[in-house]
Amino acid sequence: MGGVIALHTNGGSVLPWGWTLDPLVLALVVTASVLYFRGYRALARSGKRPLHGKSQLSAFYLGIATVAVALLSPLDHLADELFLAHMTQHLLLTLVAPPLILLGAPLLPLFRGIPRGARRAVVIPVARAGEVRFVLRWLTKPIVAWSLFIAMLFAWHAPTAYEAALHNEWIHQLEHFAFWSTALLFWWNVVDPAPLRSTLSYLARLPYTFIVMVPMFVFGAFATHADTPWYPTYALTAPAYGLTPAEDQEIAGLIMWIPSSFILLGVILIELAVTVRAEERKQRQIEQAEARAAANGKPA
Repeated sequence: MGGVIALHTNGGSVLPWGWTLDPLVLALVVTASVLYFRGYRALARSGKRPLHGKSQLSAFYLGIATVAVALLSPLDHLADELFLAHMTQHLLLTLVAPPLILLGAPLLPLFRGIPRGARRAVVIPVARAGEVRFVLRWLTKPIVAWSLFIAMLFAWHAPTAYEAALHNEWIHQLEHFAFWSTALLFWWNVVDPAPLRSTLSYLARLPYTFIVMVPMFVFGAFATHADTPWYPTYALTAPAYGLTPAEDQEIAGLIMWIPSSFILLGVILIELAVTVRAEERKQRQIEQAEARAAANGKPA
């Protein structure tokens, strides 16, 4: 391959093998990992860990590892120079890491992992504040979460915003935070973040997940079939990797189009199975109640 044109390093140094020592991301990844493990052990010692077994532990750390791969590995460096790498990075941050982290039921372990003094002085008062609870309830409303997620997808892929993020590390950090945080809100309504639950029924989660596929499908199709490349920066950097700008964008569009569709379709199939199981369980409970009522000589 040809030479590499470095645009920025997201506030950290790039190691010889391409890993990025971004201090902010590194601090967040390490802090979240330590707090979760401290909380997990505290819950285990207290005997109050009905929601946190090895599967939750594994899911959380797989999610954290996915964030690290997206933002610290050579993928982050390549994302500055190839649209296809940038698209892969964004899919990891929006469709892979958030559901895994939420499957880890992180609220209780992270809360218990914070030192007791800080919990009592800062975290508990903030969590109990009416304004904070109101904002969180509003942000996690399905229509709000869905709209914010899709809005961020299109807003940050607009050429002006995208080019600004490529050339300014602080804007790039903001872009990543916007993708990841709105994806968490979206997935909050799909994956029950135990001990809390989504306000959506299992049946309602099917269309909620399906309709997010439409704008992603449209975006991927337009990127794949565009007559001209959208981002001037990649016109300069893609040839160093043996790709024309048009090929780079076409592959990026296919990544948005196909892998994201498979991920969301897989989630829909899981939701369908959970919905059927919940309905069967509900029907069994009704039948059992009717049987008990009949045995007692009472109407069901």
